[in-house]
Amino acid sequence: MRRVMTAAAVAAFGIFAAVMVRPVAAQQPAVVEAGPVDPVVVKWDKGPDKIDVSKYPADMKKRYKTFTELCGKCHTLARAINCDFVLDDEWERYIKKMMRRSKGGIAPEQALEIFEFVTYDAHTRKHDLYERKFAAAK
Repeated sequence: MRRVMTAAAVAAFGIFAAVMVRPVAAQQPAVVEAGPVDPVVVKWDKGPDKIDVSKYPADMKKRYKTFTELCGKCHTLARAINCDFVLDDEWERYIKKMMRRSKGGIAPEQALEIFEFVTYDAHTRKHDLYERKFAAAK
């Protein structure tokens, strides 16, 4: 059942991304946050900034590379690694927000790769949190 839901979410995300993203020059400057950062986000930023993907499948290692290259351009990589997003819809909303903020810095294909990696990682590395949130969402 979860695989069907994940496949549907990925398909919907791909369609949304293809429609919503406008091409912008690749040399677009990185977005810098203005104003104070939420204390919870500050805590995420201070956590580990790498994931041991040595036991992940080869396709997820490739997606991890895309994730690290793009997600670290505008904020700390630790933020995305340590956040409490684990459900597919949480990641979908967050990635869409980052696509808008980066003004074309994340292409739809790249967003899909990032989505596939972070959801796989959430189901794997953050399994207990995923199970709690998934049960609460029912």
